[in-house]
Amino acid sequence: MSILARAAYPARVAVRTRADEVAMKPALLLSACLALAPAATWAAPRTLLPDESAIEFSVKEMGVAVSGRFKRFDAAIDIDAARPEKSSATVRVDVGSLTTGNDEADAIAVDADWLDKAHARTAMFRSTNIRVLAAGRYEAKGLLSIRNTERDIAFQFSSVDQPDGKTIINGEFALARSRFGIGGGVWNQGDVIADAIPVKVRLVLAPVARR
Repeated sequence: MSILARAAYPARVAVRTRADEVAMKPALLLSACLALAPAATWAAPRTLLPDESAIEFSVKEMGVAVSGRFKRFDAAIDIDAARPEKSSATVRVDVGSLTTGNDEADAIAVDADWLDKAHARTAMFRSTNIRVLAAGRYEAKGLLSIRNTERDIAFQFSSVDQPDGKTIINGEFALARSRFGIGGGVWNQGDVIADAIPVKVRLVLAPVARR
């Protein structure tokens, strides 16, 4: 190779290398965006908005419904419609926050025969499996602990994203109080108190926190 050819060769190599770098920039930028997008979407946990959420129940005593709710509870919810097997839900309820609007009824409800607040201050649900039923509809299976007694439970719920970024979860199920020893003693004589207690859950989650 002549001296002139050897002098020109590095220049040609440099030109090709610069062109390759220019061509690679869009691909590198796209790859970086794709890598960062999931982290921005799923990195932060959803925060429960308790003032907009509710856990309500209804107990039938001699055919007359007595309604109540819990004023204090928290939840850790992660619903992934694309990967439902990665979804999880944990809800903790402060038993002592029960209210029916009647002080006497409230005292009975948290006494030893019923929720036994003195020995079991918290009721908790922890999911073991969440699956998609249809668009925005799910089934959750898990363990429900009341009065320090844990039982399997399954129920359906909806999850709807709102225009403001919030997510609203609605679900309901019938709690069989006898499975947890709720309302023992004289309360189980005859048909004074219905065994099935309808429970309605509405959880409002704050928008996803962005990094």
